[in-house]
Amino acid sequence: MIFENAQIPIADLPQAEAVDFQRLSPSYRMVEMIATSLLFAFLLLGWLVFYAVNPLKMAWLNWSLLAFWAALFGLGLVVALKRFSAEGYALREHDILHKHGVWWRTLTAIPFTRMQHCEISRGPVESAFGLATLKVYTAGGSGSDISIEGLPVAEAQRIKEFITGKIGGATPSPSPLPEIEA
Repeated sequence: MIFENAQIPIADLPQAEAVDFQRLSPSYRMVEMIATSLLFAFLLLGWLVFYAVNPLKMAWLNWSLLAFWAALFGLGLVVALKRFSAEGYALREHDILHKHGVWWRTLTAIPFTRMQHCEISRGPVESAFGLATLKVYTAGGSGSDISIEGLPVAEAQRIKEFITGKIGGATPSPSPLPEIEA
């Protein structure tokens, strides 16, 4: 037997960019804004404590810190909106794709054959908006390899069942992701 290792032309490879990525739920935009606002509310509380106990009472320092906080808060809201619009996912025949990132864009593809399990989690703000996070784990990892936030609960459950069927070797139904009845 002769070992052969033929070269594959790069142009013949599938293009992940050509995939139609699913957007996150529009409600997730509000979740992002609330989470950012809560973080900056705690930072504002820290400024208030500093302002109250500052023995030097340097007005320029206090107001400079408040202006810095306001600028960071505005930037945080812009980044939260950009993060929402930059994130997406796609299920393909053999794998799942997840793209995210504002400044450092990441595209992750995990084949179903490498997946160990998946789970759905919901924080208090997500629960209030009827959203969930789908986490996909591969063998050998200590954390999730893909974490898709901002999915409607029913959609997250359908995707989890589909992935679990693929992991378990079950043959998917002709319509692997049936429509959700409203």
